[in-house]
Amino acid sequence: MFDDVIRSVQICIPFALLRDRHLPMVMEHRINPEIGIDGDVLDSCSTKELSEVASLLRQEGLTITLHGPFFDLVPGGMDKKILQATRERLKQIFDLVPIFEPKTLVSHTGYDRKRYFNAQDLWLETALETWTPLVMGLYGTDTTLVIENVYEKTPQMLLRLLHGLNSERARFCFDAGHMNVFSEMNMEEWLDALGPFLKQLHLHDNDGTWDQHWAIGAGKIPFEVLFRFVNTHKIKPVITLEAHHEDWLWESLDALSRSSQFRRMISNE
Repeated sequence: MFDDVIRSVQICIPFALLRDRHLPMVMEHRINPEIGIDGDVLDSCSTKELSEVASLLRQEGLTITLHGPFFDLVPGGMDKKILQATRERLKQIFDLVPIFEPKTLVSHTGYDRKRYFNAQDLWLETALETWTPLVMGLYGTDTTLVIENVYEKTPQMLLRLLHGLNSERARFCFDAGHMNVFSEMNMEEWLDALGPFLKQLHLHDNDGTWDQHWAIGAGKIPFEVLFRFVNTHKIKPVITLEAHHEDWLWESLDALSRSSQFRRMISNE
């Protein structure tokens, strides 16, 4: 019923769950995975283990995207030792690009307005020093870094960061769920500000009280506004479903299959 929809999206799956449990389902349903790689995976998995999974997915003709580690990372941080650890961790995930050959690599800014409000310019300068060499390393590959909104209340700092990077290999991943919970601005304002950089969508729902990662349609997010914007501006983003339970995944696929705006978005028109 929604085979065409599932072929047009990525599904978020942590690497350990993919390797240990979900590979058969991924193969059976032709799921394109967005593979979550956290610090534990980077510390415990060998290059051989990672390469075996990546090779199997590529042999099946599946599209791969990666979601990099984000816990405790501060790309624009003030503490030099913590900043060094962040840069080392980020380099580890970028070093996996030749192995997985992902279409995109999703990362977070690590920006916290409460912590850096009085040091925004210094934070931005430091973040640009962190990201610039990593982005430059993507030239010669088919991978784009997409930086995702999380706790940002406005698009301002993401916009400054992307303008500062000034690279076709650094773009924006719009997470509608995070916007709905944490932002002071509405969806139209986010899209108007960052639409020119839009490369990827993270889709999951919530009721506005917390980041529940529900099935699409179970909460209050106006997805039709998002889909209409994408269609109006003729954008063809990478689309990732981030419902955090398997049942919610199938419910999300069903909801999207019934959306004429979404079907138009994934068509080749």
